[in-house]
Amino acid sequence: MIESFIEETNKANTKDDVYHLFKTALENLGYDRLVYCYATDQPKLNQKAEFGIISTYPEEWLTYYNQSNFMDHDPVVKQLFQTNGAFTWESITKPFELTKIQKKIMHEAEDIGIHSGIGVGIHQGINEISGFGITSSHKRNDLDRNLMAKVNLLAFQFHEAYSARNFKKPDPDQIILSEREREILHWISEGKSDTIIADLLYIQHSTVRYHIQNIFKKLAVNNKTMAIVKAMKLRLIQPSFIKAI
Repeated sequence: MIESFIEETNKANTKDDVYHLFKTALENLGYDRLVYCYATDQPKLNQKAEFGIISTYPEEWLTYYNQSNFMDHDPVVKQLFQTNGAFTWESITKPFELTKIQKKIMHEAEDIGIHSGIGVGIHQGINEISGFGITSSHKRNDLDRNLMAKVNLLAFQFHEAYSARNFKKPDPDQIILSEREREILHWISEGKSDTIIADLLYIQHSTVRYHIQNIFKKLAVNNKTMAIVKAMKLRLIQPSFIKAI
């Protein structure tokens, strides 16, 4: 599923095509509602911060949300600044005391069928933060680690493919990873920590970090998830979990 999604979104001609592929992939996982936002200005894309760039939320809710300036208070949006990757809404609304307006946002959203789901924060560049709210119109209690991992990779690939339609893509032939860098990226994709990778390859922890920074530079990313997504897109690696998804 993930591999075919990457291939299809990379081949897509327009942003709308990328969006429909993403929407379908999420629906196949049981999520029929999503919103994509720029939590901060995006200088590289020449875009301002905006909630609801694309959305399957009810139109009346989006209008009400924006007119009420809820983006400045929404606890899910605020968490996008703290988390580079996927998180559950429950993890940020249960342990901590919400403000009066935050409770209002969450309760009113649930009243119109926007139930607790998954948020995904994407951090790129200098303070360039995007993110997603991914939910179901029916309450779900089946969130697990594998489902979160699938949604996370789909969201990062969507962001990469959707954004790429706004500026020139790098030439894949210009991206060459050394054998050691491929080894390290492979183990990262398998979920191994830097310390474990150092042990597996009989090298120093600092050497692993050095290679990771070089990988980030070559792939023009700033985190491990984006590195995995981009390397998969360029067929530099094929994680074992691909066969299991």
